[in-house]
Amino acid sequence: MSDHISLVIVPVDGSPTAQAAARHAALLSHLLHAPLRLVHVMPLNPAELSDVPANRQAEQDRDRSQRLAAARDAFASARQAIEPALDSPPQEVTLEESGFVRHPARTLVDYARQHEGCLLVVGARHLSDLGKLVEGSISDEIVHKATCPVTIVHPEAAAEDGGRIGRVVLPVDGSRHSDHAARLAGDLARSAGAQVELLLCRPAGAPPPQKNGADESELVFSQALQHLGEVPAGITTHLLQSDRYAEAITEFAHGLENNPVIVMGRRGMGTLREKLVGSVSHRAIDLAHCPITVVV
Repeated sequence: MSDHISLVIVPVDGSPTAQAAARHAALLSHLLHAPLRLVHVMPLNPAELSDVPANRQAEQDRDRSQRLAAARDAFASARQAIEPALDSPPQEVTLEESGFVRHPARTLVDYARQHEGCLLVVGARHLSDLGKLVEGSISDEIVHKATCPVTIVHPEAAAEDGGRIGRVVLPVDGSRHSDHAARLAGDLARSAGAQVELLLCRPAGAPPPQKNGADESELVFSQALQHLGEVPAGITTHLLQSDRYAEAITEFAHGLENNPVIVMGRRGMGTLREKLVGSVSHRAIDLAHCPITVVV
């Protein structure tokens, strides 16, 4: 995976979640100096009985013209939501699914894999695990299958003052995924002029760090600082003690002012394994009100 973001991709469908995602994607595009691409996945519907024979002209297909009109409306809605104005207008791409069974997440992930160094920005609702199972969750499927960084944006992130980033919250654990996240967090913080809040979670009741000798937390922080690089606005380290790491991370972020975002590593476990053993990043995505980026 390339650590440098060279393209920001945001799926749009005209919904409030997509508008929130488009607004934040435009901000990330501006800060990371990467072009923005709006993508709409258009379903392939079966032909109506009245459309036979099958050699009808595509441009005369009424259903297809309606789906293309919906795509134009989705792009127009996203353009209206974009703030601040970009130096160059975003590119608009319509993807058509190849089968009659809808798999928009698969279509988006396959498209992202064709573009090295991309960042996917996806709008999401706060669904329970049961809701995701019953209704389906495109954002959840993308997070599990994408090999590039994914930013999840919930509708409440579309506040009027969301046109800037003042704090970058970076939970670390010493893993390679955490290192990748630190490099992206450093790029974002430098460009946004934001301070980095470096977090390390420890179990509740764990003994305090030793004053003499190299404590594990010091080693993890030192490793993260190397990957972060210099951050002019400053870096502050925090030790959080809790048995519920995701809750501790999101509560910390929600207590900050100046429009925080969370950037964290993700181990890349499959959906089933994640359900069995748990995932801090998955739980943090469900809980976070601010935008959260996960990096595999």
